[in-house]
Amino acid sequence: MANPYKTHWYNRRSAHWLRKAPERDAGTRDVPECIVLAASEPGADAPAVRIFLGTEPGQYRATRTFIWSVMKVRDPSRRYEIYLMSDLAGIDREGWKTGFTNYRYAIPHLAGGTGRAIYNDVDQIYLSDPAKLFDMAMNSKGVLAIDAHENSVMLIDCEVMATHWTLEDVQAGKKHAHFKGAVTDNGLFGPMPGTWNSRDGEYPIEDTDCLHYTTLHTQPWKPFPDLLKYDDNAFGDIWHKLEGEADAAGYLMFTRDEPSAESSELIGLYEQMHEGGADAANANPDVPNPFLGWSLSKHASAIRDLIKATGATRLLDYGAGKGASYTLPDGTDPEGAMRAHSEWPDVSIHCYDPGHPPFAELPEGPFDGVISTDVVEHLAPFDVAWTLDEIFARAERFVYVVAACYPAKKVLPNGRNAHSVIEPPYWWHQQIALTARRYPEVEWTLVCETRGPLGKKMRTIFSKGQASPLD
Repeated sequence: MANPYKTHWYNRRSAHWLRKAPERDAGTRDVPECIVLAASEPGADAPAVRIFLGTEPGQYRATRTFIWSVMKVRDPSRRYEIYLMSDLAGIDREGWKTGFTNYRYAIPHLAGGTGRAIYNDVDQIYLSDPAKLFDMAMNSKGVLAIDAHENSVMLIDCEVMATHWTLEDVQAGKKHAHFKGAVTDNGLFGPMPGTWNSRDGEYPIEDTDCLHYTTLHTQPWKPFPDLLKYDDNAFGDIWHKLEGEADAAGYLMFTRDEPSAESSELIGLYEQMHEGGADAANANPDVPNPFLGWSLSKHASAIRDLIKATGATRLLDYGAGKGASYTLPDGTDPEGAMRAHSEWPDVSIHCYDPGHPPFAELPEGPFDGVISTDVVEHLAPFDVAWTLDEIFARAERFVYVVAACYPAKKVLPNGRNAHSVIEPPYWWHQQIALTARRYPEVEWTLVCETRGPLGKKMRTIFSKGQASPLD
Protein backbone atom coordinates (compact mmCIF):
# COMPACT_ATOMS: atom_id res chain seq x y z
CA MET A 1 0.00 0.00 0.00
CA ALA A 2 1.34 3.46 -0.95
CA ASN A 3 2.31 5.73 1.92
CA PRO A 4 -0.38 8.45 2.05
CA TYR A 5 1.89 10.73 4.11
CA LYS A 6 4.84 10.71 1.72
CA THR A 7 6.55 13.93 0.69
CA HIS A 8 7.40 13.50 -3.00
CA TRP A 9 10.19 14.97 -5.08
CA TYR A 10 7.88 17.67 -6.41
CA ASN A 11 7.17 18.84 -2.85
CA ARG A 12 10.87 19.53 -2.32
CA ARG A 13 12.99 22.49 -3.29
CA SER A 14 16.38 22.21 -4.96
CA ALA A 15 18.12 23.01 -1.66
CA HIS A 16 16.82 19.70 -0.27
CA TRP A 17 18.73 17.71 -2.87
CA LEU A 18 21.88 19.74 -2.32
CA ARG A 19 21.87 18.85 1.39
CA LYS A 20 20.01 15.55 1.37
CA ALA A 21 22.36 14.22 4.08
CA PRO A 22 22.95 17.32 6.23
CA GLU A 23 25.95 17.34 8.49
CA ARG A 24 24.99 17.30 12.15
CA ASP A 25 27.35 17.47 15.05
CA ALA A 26 27.07 15.17 18.04
CA GLY A 27 25.31 17.80 20.14
CA THR A 28 26.23 19.55 23.36
CA ARG A 29 23.67 18.56 26.03
CA ASP A 30 24.44 15.66 28.34
CA VAL A 31 20.80 15.52 29.45
CA PRO A 32 17.62 16.94 27.92
CA GLU A 33 16.21 20.25 29.09
CA CYS A 34 13.18 19.57 31.29
CA ILE A 35 10.03 21.67 31.54
CA VAL A 36 8.07 20.87 34.69
CA LEU A 37 4.34 21.48 34.98
CA ALA A 38 3.92 21.35 38.73
CA ALA A 39 0.98 19.75 40.51
CA SER A 40 -1.48 22.03 42.24
CA GLU A 41 -1.70 19.53 45.09
CA PRO A 42 1.83 18.63 46.25
CA GLY A 43 2.13 15.11 47.57
CA ALA A 44 -0.38 13.51 45.21
CA ASP A 45 0.24 9.76 44.88
CA ALA A 46 0.12 9.48 41.08
CA PRO A 47 3.57 9.34 39.44
CA ALA A 48 4.69 12.23 37.28
CA VAL A 49 3.66 11.97 33.65
CA ARG A 50 6.99 11.85 31.82
CA ILE A 51 7.02 12.90 28.17
CA PHE A 52 10.18 12.76 26.07
CA LEU A 53 9.84 15.01 23.05
CA GLY A 54 12.02 14.53 19.98
CA THR A 55 12.83 18.02 18.73
CA GLU A 56 15.54 20.34 17.38
CA PRO A 57 16.18 24.11 17.40
CA GLY A 58 14.61 24.59 13.97
CA GLN A 59 11.31 23.32 15.41
CA TYR A 60 10.94 25.99 18.10
CA ARG A 61 7.39 26.94 17.12
CA ALA A 62 6.24 23.32 17.08
CA THR A 63 7.94 22.63 20.43
CA ARG A 64 6.26 25.57 22.14
CA THR A 65 2.84 24.74 20.72
CA PHE A 66 3.19 21.06 21.70
CA ILE A 67 3.88 22.06 25.31
CA TRP A 68 1.00 24.53 25.30
CA SER A 69 -1.31 21.75 24.08
CA VAL A 70 -0.29 19.63 27.08
CA MET A 71 -0.85 22.57 29.43
CA LYS A 72 -4.38 22.99 28.09
CA VAL A 73 -5.55 19.40 28.61
CA ARG A 74 -3.45 18.23 31.59
CA ASP A 75 -4.75 17.28 35.01
CA PRO A 76 -3.62 20.28 37.11
CA SER A 77 -3.42 18.15 40.23
CA ARG A 78 -0.67 16.01 38.71
CA ARG A 79 3.00 16.70 37.90
CA TYR A 80 4.13 16.54 34.27
CA GLU A 81 7.75 16.50 33.09
CA ILE A 82 8.47 17.27 29.45
CA TYR A 83 12.03 16.42 28.38
CA LEU A 84 13.25 18.18 25.24
CA MET A 85 15.52 15.75 23.41
CA SER A 86 17.50 18.19 21.28
CA ASP A 87 21.24 18.29 20.41
CA LEU A 88 22.17 15.50 22.82
CA ALA A 89 25.88 14.95 23.24
CA GLY A 90 27.84 11.92 22.07
CA ILE A 91 25.29 10.56 19.59
CA ASP A 92 26.17 10.11 15.92
CA ARG A 93 23.31 11.53 13.83
CA GLU A 94 24.68 10.74 10.38
CA GLY A 95 21.89 9.81 7.97
CA TRP A 96 19.05 10.78 10.31
CA LYS A 97 15.93 12.15 8.64
CA THR A 98 15.59 14.77 11.38
CA GLY A 99 17.89 16.13 14.05
CA PHE A 100 16.23 13.85 16.64
CA THR A 101 15.28 10.67 14.74
CA ASN A 102 16.79 7.98 16.97
CA TYR A 103 16.87 9.80 20.29
CA ARG A 104 13.68 7.91 21.12
CA TYR A 105 15.66 4.71 21.70
CA ALA A 106 17.78 6.40 24.37
CA ILE A 107 14.72 7.09 26.53
CA PRO A 108 15.16 4.06 28.85
CA HIS A 109 18.67 5.34 29.63
CA LEU A 110 17.60 8.98 29.98
CA ALA A 111 14.76 7.90 32.30
CA GLY A 112 17.17 6.02 34.56
CA GLY A 113 15.85 2.61 33.55
CA THR A 114 12.79 2.99 35.76
CA GLY A 115 9.12 3.81 35.41
CA ARG A 116 7.20 4.73 32.31
CA ALA A 117 7.73 7.35 29.63
CA ILE A 118 5.78 8.64 26.65
CA TYR A 119 7.62 9.45 23.45
CA ASN A 120 6.29 12.09 21.04
CA ASP A 121 7.63 13.58 17.83
CA VAL A 122 7.52 17.38 17.86
CA ASP A 123 4.97 17.55 15.01
CA GLN A 124 2.08 16.58 17.30
CA ILE A 125 -0.41 18.19 19.68
CA TYR A 126 -2.51 16.71 22.46
CA LEU A 127 -6.27 17.14 22.36
CA SER A 128 -6.83 15.10 25.54
CA ASP A 129 -4.83 14.49 28.69
CA PRO A 130 -1.64 12.45 28.01
CA ALA A 131 -1.99 11.05 31.54
CA LYS A 132 -4.64 8.72 30.11
CA LEU A 133 -2.02 7.27 27.79
CA PHE A 134 0.64 7.22 30.51
CA ASP A 135 -1.63 5.18 32.83
CA MET A 136 -2.75 2.72 30.13
CA ALA A 137 -2.46 -1.00 30.96
CA MET A 138 0.69 -2.43 29.35
CA ASN A 139 0.16 -6.11 30.18
CA SER A 140 3.89 -6.79 30.64
CA LYS A 141 4.78 -5.31 27.24
CA GLY A 142 7.73 -3.01 26.81
CA VAL A 143 6.29 -0.69 24.15
CA LEU A 144 2.78 0.34 23.14
CA ALA A 145 2.31 2.04 19.75
CA ILE A 146 -0.31 2.03 16.99
CA ASP A 147 1.67 -0.71 15.23
CA ALA A 148 5.07 -2.33 15.46
CA HIS A 149 6.54 -0.16 12.71
CA GLU A 150 5.02 3.26 13.55
CA ASN A 151 6.53 4.45 16.82
CA SER A 152 6.26 8.24 16.56
CA VAL A 153 4.05 8.00 19.67
CA MET A 154 4.98 5.36 22.23
CA LEU A 155 4.35 4.37 25.81
CA ILE A 156 7.56 2.77 27.08
CA ASP A 157 8.23 0.64 30.15
CA CYS A 158 11.77 1.89 30.75
CA GLU A 159 12.77 -0.94 33.07
CA VAL A 160 11.73 -3.59 30.55
CA MET A 161 13.37 -1.82 27.59
CA ALA A 162 16.60 -0.74 29.33
CA THR A 163 18.44 -3.93 28.30
CA HIS A 164 17.06 -3.91 24.74
CA TRP A 165 17.46 -0.22 23.86
CA THR A 166 20.87 0.80 25.16
CA LEU A 167 22.61 4.15 24.94
CA GLU A 168 25.64 2.39 23.46
CA ASP A 169 23.59 1.13 20.51
CA VAL A 170 22.13 4.60 19.94
CA GLN A 171 25.61 6.16 20.09
CA ALA A 172 26.87 3.55 17.65
CA GLY A 173 24.34 4.72 15.07
CA LYS A 174 22.21 1.59 14.88
CA LYS A 175 19.08 2.07 12.79
CA HIS A 176 15.32 1.78 13.32
CA ALA A 177 15.30 -1.85 12.20
CA HIS A 178 17.62 -2.88 15.03
CA PHE A 179 15.53 -1.24 17.73
CA LYS A 180 12.16 -2.28 16.32
CA GLY A 181 13.46 -5.82 15.96
CA ALA A 182 14.44 -5.86 19.62
CA VAL A 183 10.78 -5.20 20.43
CA THR A 184 9.10 -7.64 18.06
CA ASP A 185 11.66 -10.45 18.39
CA ASN A 186 11.20 -10.48 22.16
CA GLY A 187 7.41 -10.24 22.13
CA LEU A 188 7.46 -6.82 23.77
CA PHE A 189 5.12 -4.94 21.42
CA GLY A 190 1.56 -4.10 22.39
CA PRO A 191 -1.03 -2.02 20.49
CA MET A 192 -2.43 1.31 21.62
CA PRO A 193 -5.65 2.89 20.26
CA GLY A 194 -5.04 4.73 17.00
CA THR A 195 -6.58 7.91 18.40
CA TRP A 196 -3.30 8.49 20.26
CA ASN A 197 -1.47 8.89 16.95
CA SER A 198 -4.07 10.24 14.53
CA ARG A 199 -1.95 10.96 11.46
CA ASP A 200 -3.28 14.00 9.63
CA GLY A 201 -6.76 13.38 11.00
CA GLU A 202 -7.22 9.62 10.50
CA TYR A 203 -9.88 9.80 13.20
CA PRO A 204 -12.63 12.39 13.73
CA ILE A 205 -11.25 15.34 15.67
CA GLU A 206 -13.80 14.86 18.43
CA ASP A 207 -12.37 11.35 18.98
CA THR A 208 -8.70 12.28 18.59
CA ASP A 209 -6.39 12.22 21.60
CA CYS A 210 -3.11 13.15 19.87
CA LEU A 211 -3.12 14.80 16.43
CA HIS A 212 -0.01 14.09 14.35
CA TYR A 213 0.87 16.46 11.50
CA THR A 214 2.65 13.65 9.69
CA THR A 215 3.01 14.88 6.11
CA LEU A 216 6.07 17.10 6.11
CA HIS A 217 4.98 19.49 3.37
CA THR A 218 1.63 20.24 5.05
CA GLN A 219 2.88 21.04 8.55
CA PRO A 220 1.12 24.33 9.34
CA TRP A 221 4.11 26.06 10.99
CA LYS A 222 6.24 25.55 7.81
CA PRO A 223 9.54 24.96 9.60
CA PHE A 224 11.84 24.54 6.58
CA PRO A 225 10.59 26.60 3.62
CA ASP A 226 14.04 26.54 2.02
CA LEU A 227 13.68 22.76 1.64
CA LEU A 228 9.95 22.18 1.08
CA LYS A 229 7.05 23.64 -0.89
CA TYR A 230 4.24 23.79 1.67
CA ASP A 231 0.56 23.04 1.05
CA ASP A 232 -2.34 23.79 3.37
CA ASN A 233 -3.30 21.30 6.06
CA ALA A 234 -6.98 20.52 6.63
CA PHE A 235 -6.40 20.73 10.38
CA GLY A 236 -3.94 23.62 10.37
CA ASP A 237 -6.41 25.96 12.03
CA ILE A 238 -6.30 23.81 15.19
CA TRP A 239 -2.53 24.25 15.43
CA HIS A 240 -2.62 27.98 14.69
CA LYS A 241 -5.34 28.50 17.29
CA LEU A 242 -3.16 26.86 19.93
CA GLU A 243 -0.16 29.00 19.00
CA GLY A 244 -2.35 32.11 19.11
CA GLU A 245 -3.53 31.20 22.61
CA ALA A 246 0.08 30.77 23.74
CA ASP A 247 0.87 34.21 22.25
CA ALA A 248 -2.09 35.83 24.01
CA ALA A 249 -1.01 34.31 27.32
CA GLY A 250 2.58 35.51 26.81
CA TYR A 251 3.77 31.93 27.25
CA LEU A 252 7.51 31.29 26.90
CA MET A 253 9.05 27.88 27.56
CA PHE A 254 11.88 29.48 29.54
CA THR A 255 12.34 32.87 31.22
CA ARG A 256 15.07 34.87 32.96
CA ASP A 257 13.83 33.55 36.31
CA GLU A 258 13.66 29.98 34.94
CA PRO A 259 16.16 29.79 32.07
CA SER A 260 17.36 26.62 30.40
CA ALA A 261 20.01 24.67 32.27
CA GLU A 262 22.38 25.42 29.40
CA SER A 263 22.02 29.17 29.94
CA SER A 264 23.84 29.31 33.29
CA GLU A 265 26.69 27.21 31.93
CA LEU A 266 27.16 29.53 28.95
CA ILE A 267 27.11 32.70 31.07
CA GLY A 268 29.82 31.22 33.28
CA LEU A 269 31.98 30.44 30.25
CA TYR A 270 31.55 33.96 28.87
CA GLU A 271 32.45 35.50 32.24
CA GLN A 272 35.62 33.41 32.16
CA MET A 273 36.48 34.66 28.66
CA HIS A 274 35.72 38.28 29.56
CA GLU A 275 38.15 38.11 32.43
CA GLY A 276 40.82 36.39 30.31
CA GLY A 277 41.24 33.27 32.41
CA ALA A 278 43.92 30.73 31.53
CA ASP A 279 41.48 28.33 29.93
CA ALA A 280 39.98 31.13 27.85
CA ALA A 281 43.41 32.24 26.63
CA ASN A 282 44.37 28.70 25.72
CA ALA A 283 41.17 28.26 23.76
CA ASN A 284 41.72 31.50 21.80
CA PRO A 285 45.45 32.28 21.62
CA ASP A 286 44.86 34.74 18.77
CA VAL A 287 42.10 36.59 20.66
CA PRO A 288 43.63 37.50 24.05
CA ASN A 289 40.89 39.98 24.96
CA PRO A 290 37.57 38.79 23.49
CA PHE A 291 34.17 40.49 23.45
CA LEU A 292 35.43 44.06 23.42
CA GLY A 293 32.30 45.24 21.63
CA TRP A 294 33.78 46.38 18.30
CA SER A 295 31.02 44.69 16.25
CA LEU A 296 28.79 47.70 16.89
CA SER A 297 30.87 49.87 14.57
CA LYS A 298 29.56 48.12 11.44
CA HIS A 299 26.01 49.11 12.37
CA ALA A 300 26.53 52.61 13.76
CA SER A 301 25.20 54.44 10.69
CA ALA A 302 22.07 52.25 10.42
CA ILE A 303 21.34 52.83 14.10
CA ARG A 304 21.94 56.57 13.61
CA ASP A 305 19.22 56.57 10.94
CA LEU A 306 16.79 54.88 13.33
CA ILE A 307 17.65 57.40 16.05
CA LYS A 308 16.89 60.29 13.67
CA ALA A 309 13.67 58.70 12.39
CA THR A 310 12.30 58.03 15.89
CA GLY A 311 13.76 60.93 17.84
CA ALA A 312 15.42 58.57 20.30
CA THR A 313 17.65 60.01 23.04
CA ARG A 314 18.06 57.02 25.38
CA LEU A 315 19.36 53.64 24.22
CA LEU A 316 20.11 50.31 25.84
CA ASP A 317 22.93 48.26 24.34
CA TYR A 318 21.89 44.72 25.28
CA GLY A 319 25.11 42.71 25.20
CA ALA A 320 27.63 45.52 24.88
CA GLY A 321 30.73 43.43 25.61
CA LYS A 322 33.30 45.74 27.17
CA GLY A 323 31.86 48.73 25.28
CA ALA A 324 34.99 49.44 23.24
CA SER A 325 32.98 51.29 20.56
CA TYR A 326 31.87 53.90 23.08
CA THR A 327 33.39 56.89 24.84
CA LEU A 328 32.99 57.88 28.46
CA PRO A 329 30.85 61.00 28.96
CA ASP A 330 32.43 63.82 30.96
CA GLY A 331 31.94 63.39 34.66
CA THR A 332 30.74 59.79 34.34
CA ASP A 333 31.96 57.00 36.61
CA PRO A 334 34.30 54.83 34.48
CA GLU A 335 33.07 51.79 36.42
CA GLY A 336 29.47 52.64 35.64
CA ALA A 337 27.30 51.54 32.72
CA MET A 338 26.66 54.87 30.93
CA ARG A 339 28.46 55.58 27.67
CA ALA A 340 28.31 57.83 24.59
CA HIS A 341 28.92 57.38 20.86
CA SER A 342 30.53 59.86 18.49
CA GLU A 343 27.93 59.25 15.74
CA TRP A 344 25.02 59.80 18.13
CA PRO A 345 26.17 62.85 20.10
CA ASP A 346 22.82 63.63 21.74
CA VAL A 347 22.08 60.07 22.86
CA SER A 348 22.85 58.45 26.21
CA ILE A 349 23.66 54.73 26.10
CA HIS A 350 23.21 52.31 28.98
CA CYS A 351 25.44 49.25 28.49
CA TYR A 352 24.40 45.79 29.65
CA ASP A 353 26.44 42.60 29.46
CA PRO A 354 26.08 39.81 32.03
CA GLY A 355 29.68 38.65 31.45
CA HIS A 356 31.31 42.03 32.22
CA PRO A 357 30.84 43.16 35.87
CA PRO A 358 30.58 46.95 35.25
CA PHE A 359 27.65 46.30 32.88
CA ALA A 360 26.21 43.19 34.53
CA GLU A 361 23.01 44.70 35.98
CA LEU A 362 20.07 44.76 33.56
CA PRO A 363 18.14 48.05 33.86
CA GLU A 364 14.37 48.04 33.83
CA GLY A 365 13.97 50.86 31.30
CA PRO A 366 12.04 51.85 29.36
CA PHE A 367 14.39 53.15 26.64
CA ASP A 368 13.62 54.77 23.34
CA GLY A 369 15.56 52.06 21.54
CA VAL A 370 17.35 48.80 22.29
CA ILE A 371 20.25 47.57 20.18
CA SER A 372 21.90 44.13 20.27
CA THR A 373 24.68 43.46 17.78
CA ASP A 374 26.73 40.50 19.02
CA VAL A 375 24.51 38.60 21.40
CA VAL A 376 21.70 36.37 20.21
CA GLU A 377 23.87 33.80 18.43
CA HIS A 378 25.76 33.28 21.71
CA LEU A 379 22.66 32.20 23.63
CA ALA A 380 21.37 28.74 24.38
CA PRO A 381 18.81 28.02 21.61
CA PHE A 382 15.89 27.67 24.02
CA ASP A 383 16.72 31.05 25.60
CA VAL A 384 16.51 33.13 22.43
CA ALA A 385 12.77 33.72 22.81
CA TRP A 386 12.82 35.15 26.34
CA THR A 387 15.92 37.23 25.58
CA LEU A 388 14.20 38.84 22.61
CA ASP A 389 11.17 39.41 24.81
CA GLU A 390 13.38 41.27 27.34
CA ILE A 391 14.77 43.39 24.52
CA PHE A 392 11.35 44.34 23.14
CA ALA A 393 9.89 44.91 26.61
CA ARG A 394 12.45 47.69 27.24
CA ALA A 395 11.95 49.47 23.91
CA GLU A 396 9.32 52.15 23.34
CA ARG A 397 10.26 53.08 19.76
CA PHE A 398 12.65 50.67 18.05
CA VAL A 399 14.70 47.48 18.32
CA TYR A 400 17.79 46.68 16.25
CA VAL A 401 19.11 43.09 16.43
CA VAL A 402 21.99 41.43 14.57
CA ALA A 403 22.27 37.63 14.30
CA ALA A 404 25.30 35.81 12.91
CA CYS A 405 24.32 32.65 11.04
CA TYR A 406 27.72 30.92 10.81
CA PRO A 407 30.30 29.39 13.17
CA ALA A 408 32.51 31.82 15.11
CA LYS A 409 36.30 31.91 15.05
CA LYS A 410 36.32 31.92 18.84
CA VAL A 411 35.70 28.82 20.93
CA LEU A 412 34.57 28.64 24.54
CA PRO A 413 36.86 27.33 27.30
CA ASN A 414 35.13 23.94 27.05
CA GLY A 415 35.94 23.72 23.32
CA ARG A 416 32.45 24.56 22.06
CA ASN A 417 32.03 27.08 19.26
CA ALA A 418 31.21 30.53 20.62
CA HIS A 419 28.17 30.73 18.33
CA SER A 420 25.89 28.33 20.18
CA VAL A 421 22.95 29.09 17.86
CA ILE A 422 23.71 28.60 14.16
CA GLU A 423 20.42 28.92 12.30
CA PRO A 424 19.44 30.40 8.91
CA PRO A 425 17.91 33.88 8.48
CA TYR A 426 14.39 32.44 8.18
CA TRP A 427 14.64 30.95 11.69
CA TRP A 428 15.75 34.28 13.16
CA HIS A 429 12.95 36.05 11.27
CA GLN A 430 10.47 33.65 12.89
CA GLN A 431 11.89 34.27 16.33
CA ILE A 432 11.72 38.05 16.13
CA ALA A 433 8.30 38.01 14.45
CA LEU A 434 6.90 35.85 17.27
CA THR A 435 8.19 38.37 19.79
CA ALA A 436 7.08 41.42 17.82
CA ARG A 437 3.47 40.17 17.78
CA ARG A 438 3.38 40.96 21.51
CA TYR A 439 4.81 44.48 20.97
CA PRO A 440 2.99 45.85 17.90
CA GLU A 441 3.95 49.48 18.65
CA VAL A 442 7.71 48.85 18.38
CA GLU A 443 9.55 49.26 15.09
CA TRP A 444 12.22 46.65 14.54
CA THR A 445 15.11 45.72 12.28
CA LEU A 446 16.77 42.31 12.11
CA VAL A 447 20.11 41.95 10.34
CA CYS A 448 21.20 38.37 9.59
CA GLU A 449 24.83 37.92 8.64
CA THR A 450 25.73 34.86 6.60
CA ARG A 451 28.84 33.59 4.83
CA GLY A 452 28.64 33.04 1.10
CA PRO A 453 31.10 31.59 -1.42
CA LEU A 454 34.77 32.03 -0.51
CA GLY A 455 33.80 33.20 2.96
CA LYS A 456 32.26 36.47 1.80
CA LYS A 457 29.87 37.88 4.40
CA MET A 458 26.36 38.82 3.29
CA ARG A 459 23.47 40.49 5.04
CA THR A 460 19.77 39.78 4.96
CA ILE A 461 17.72 42.58 6.50
CA PHE A 462 14.17 42.14 7.78
CA SER A 463 11.96 44.84 9.25
CA LYS A 464 8.48 45.46 10.53
CA GLY A 465 5.95 45.60 7.72
CA GLN A 466 7.47 42.85 5.60
CA ALA A 467 5.61 39.61 4.94
CA SER A 468 5.52 37.59 8.15
CA PRO A 469 7.14 34.13 8.31
CA LEU A 470 4.38 33.11 10.73
CA ASP A 471 1.56 33.12 8.17
